[in-house]
Amino acid sequence: MQLFDLFKFSKEIEIRDGEITLMKTPINIVPTSILSEFQKKLIDSIGFEEAYNLIYNNSKTGSKKYNDSFIQKHRFEDKRRILDWQIKIVTLAGWGKLEISYVDLTKNELIIKYSNSPFAKEYSRSNYPVCIIPAGFTAGGVTANFGVNIDAVETMCMAKGDQFCQIELGPKEFIENKKNKVWGKLGLLKP
Repeated sequence: MQLFDLFKFSKEIEIRDGEITLMKTPINIVPTSILSEFQKKLIDSIGFEEAYNLIYNNSKTGSKKYNDSFIQKHRFEDKRRILDWQIKIVTLAGWGKLEISYVDLTKNELIIKYSNSPFAKEYSRSNYPVCIIPAGFTAGGVTANFGVNIDAVETMCMAKGDQFCQIELGPKEFIENKKNKVWGKLGLLKP
């Protein structure tokens, strides 16, 4: 059974009267170019770090709320099963083909590979990692799944010329160290 058919079968997606809900959460189908241009203009207006924090934190908060509801509704408990569903949902939503490259449940660390990111493709060439929204919603989803605060940083990005986008997740201090290394090399840290 195809994933879309599975959602329809389980009544997880509802489309009626101009409204779409996925697992009781209102969603929209928005052209990737709108999100891409919005992010570019925000970065141009207020700077990379401030725009990053705003976009990332709001994406993380919204995703955690959505995933908490999803996990509770289905009474999921197995972290690997939840990760499998989360990957299917993000893939269905059009954010690219996701794969788990690395997972260590004892350390709460993951590496997610987006092998075909429409967002990075639409964004075009960039000197910085552009998948801020996916990093935020991935962190929110994993936070809901693991039951502890997880952060994320994109360490590879197709918009920078990498073969794929890679988001690394883990405890805050671990990710802050990774972010400082990546952003430092790219000259994105404020002096």
